[in-house]
Amino acid sequence: MKVKAETLDDLWHLYHIIDPGDVVYAKTLRKQSQRSDSLRAEKVEVIPVFLGVRAEKINFHKFANQVRVTGPIVYASRDDVPLGKYHTIAIEEGTVVTIQKPRWKEHHIERLKEAVEASKRARVMIVVIDDGEADMAIIREYGVEILKGIRYNLGGKRYATNRESEEKKFFHDVAKSMEEIISREGIERAIVAGPGFVKEDFYKFLRENYPELAKKVVIEDTSVTGRTGIYEVIRRGTVDKVYHENRVAKEVQLVEKVLENIARNNGLAAYGLKEVEEAVNYGAVETLLVLDELLKGENREKIEELMEAVRYSRGEVVVVSSEHEGGEKLKALGGLAALLRFRVK
Repeated sequence: MKVKAETLDDLWHLYHIIDPGDVVYAKTLRKQSQRSDSLRAEKVEVIPVFLGVRAEKINFHKFANQVRVTGPIVYASRDDVPLGKYHTIAIEEGTVVTIQKPRWKEHHIERLKEAVEASKRARVMIVVIDDGEADMAIIREYGVEILKGIRYNLGGKRYATNRESEEKKFFHDVAKSMEEIISREGIERAIVAGPGFVKEDFYKFLRENYPELAKKVVIEDTSVTGRTGIYEVIRRGTVDKVYHENRVAKEVQLVEKVLENIARNNGLAAYGLKEVEEAVNYGAVETLLVLDELLKGENREKIEELMEAVRYSRGEVVVVSSEHEGGEKLKALGGLAALLRFRVK
């Protein structure tokens, strides 16, 4: 399969598609030693070459915007590159790679389709704003990326004039940060949320001073500020309204539903390998939730068998990212959980 990584989200998908044992082909740079004569030291030059590497290590470096695939070289476009030597292919935004697998499994194909569909959808950012504080996040395919917050000391209400002036500076600062992020990330919608009236004041300020930015904004209520407020926006389904079938929103809501069923003790949720396997054997699983990390772990083959069995019984399989709150909660349940059609005990 030949694919082109266009975004950071695409790199995240590729990280989960490439498995140890796959052969990854790409244009890359390799250091090559050249000895000119016995009296001189070796010269090292960097040569462009098209290589095939059998993957042994696959790492996602989200802050460097790279997926690094390391393993022995099994194909080289140049005769002077020895086969069997180790090389790391760095896959970045814009890199074209060919991935060769012994067998393409259903969850690999689904991820590729999801990546293609995601590229067509609007990107969304969340801004949770209150008195002199604003926290921002981008909803990515792999999870929620929390960005730096903005803090201002606006002073008390006794100093109304000074406070008003500081609040305007604060609003300008937030608006400019939003514009910069929207421009850089190609974001089409921004959800502005908060517990008080500041969000409405900010929205009014945007309409007067940043009308183009205001057109991208949707207002929402939250009970708290900060990171917790950002996740509250996601749980409320606001992202879904703005960003249809958003992966993160869907994953967080499904994990919350599992936890709700566990708390109610209604028998309509299972978690942990033993319980989930039993539910799968009964054909009771409506939705299987699998933490992405499990597909890189020791029990990978067992997990994949369960995924195939759920699909065979017309259930839905959702691979949950470990990079957001929902993933953290699923990890606490052992990384595997299911919503059931009927009780099995």
